[in-house]
Amino acid sequence: MTLIYFLIVIGILVFVHEFGHFVMAKRAGVRVEKFSLGMGPKLFGYKKGDTEYVISALPLGGYVKMAGENPDEEPTGDPGEFQSKTVWQRVKIAATGPLTNIVLAFIIMPFVFMAGTYSEGPAKVGYVEGGSPAERAGFAAGDVIEEINGRNISDWTKALTLIAVNPDTDINVTVNRGGDKKELVLRPETATELRIGSSGLVPDMPAQIGGLKPGFPAEKAGLKVNDKILAVDGQTILHWNQFSAIVKDSNGKTLTLVIEREGKRSEIAVAAVEDNGRYVIGVEPVMHLVFKKHGFLESLGLGFEKTLEAIDLTLMTLKKLVTFSLSIKTLGGPVMIAQMSGQAAEAGLSTFLSLLAMISISLGILNLLPIPVLDGGMILFLAIEAVRKKPLSRKTMEISQSVGAALLIALIAVVSYNDVMRMFFSK
Repeated sequence: MTLIYFLIVIGILVFVHEFGHFVMAKRAGVRVEKFSLGMGPKLFGYKKGDTEYVISALPLGGYVKMAGENPDEEPTGDPGEFQSKTVWQRVKIAATGPLTNIVLAFIIMPFVFMAGTYSEGPAKVGYVEGGSPAERAGFAAGDVIEEINGRNISDWTKALTLIAVNPDTDINVTVNRGGDKKELVLRPETATELRIGSSGLVPDMPAQIGGLKPGFPAEKAGLKVNDKILAVDGQTILHWNQFSAIVKDSNGKTLTLVIEREGKRSEIAVAAVEDNGRYVIGVEPVMHLVFKKHGFLESLGLGFEKTLEAIDLTLMTLKKLVTFSLSIKTLGGPVMIAQMSGQAAEAGLSTFLSLLAMISISLGILNLLPIPVLDGGMILFLAIEAVRKKPLSRKTMEISQSVGAALLIALIAVVSYNDVMRMFFSK
């Protein structure tokens, strides 16, 4: 099923991309010789006007074949050829493919909110790790993060993403502390080999049991789902991470837990056991997420806002990668997309659509980069042609295309390596 969902995602995104080129080429009067749904050998098709419409064997998007689009072909002067069109017409044809991917995200995101999403609420700080950048910056439990570097923060996902892409960089954070605005300067420290920012800020997470692992000490001791942990060995517990740290550092000694169950308090003794190198009792936190479906007009507004946020974060992440502020190991390729597609499909329609929109944005922005063999490379060549009043020489184009192809192959190799390492060697 993961493979099927991957083919659906890639098929939709590539088809939409090529359809954008197709529509703009037709509008510009370029003769489109073939428009294929899928790749590889032709299964069947029909011809209408100058265009052959084809269904191909491999369900991996599609492609458009325009007359005279290959720079290696000698122009014949036919007005229906791509090379016969003005620079501006060719720029529009090249740009419409990636721009259509971005437009697709704006179309998809409202459906995400209409299908329903889980709301995690505001970015309220539940716990500040000792000795962390957040503690040094002056954060306190209960702070609600409202802005980071002037960007509005609606939830923890956006807050943690902005922190992650700013390792070893001062960021300005506006928090609401009991009704008062506080301006704090946070400098996330580099964490893990991925070189992502870590702050020590932990979302609000009550010490309440959401799940029990069969056969582990918590179940044997009589703990139950929804039990609230109030204290451990006389120490008041305010956050799940605080409780988790005490269990981890217990080295297996018996702990006395004060719990609240259905309004009544009681004590339960439990000793942690070692599991995969750390001490645990076999409990999971409760997740207080609210599932909500939004109306049509509200979904339009939320979808538009979230798409703009995604574009902003994508551009910021790209900038960090280009300037080597983020490790290239954070990049993922087809295997990662396939895994995410399968997981998103299992999580539900809204999650799958959200992933489709995010990948569509990434595909659109990537294709606009001024790298030969990408649409952005074509736009760069055309811009140079507009300035010079004549196209680049065929030799220059060939060398540039070779360099661009080499860069693209190197990128594919890197992301494929990252995929393999995540699959087989990640813990």
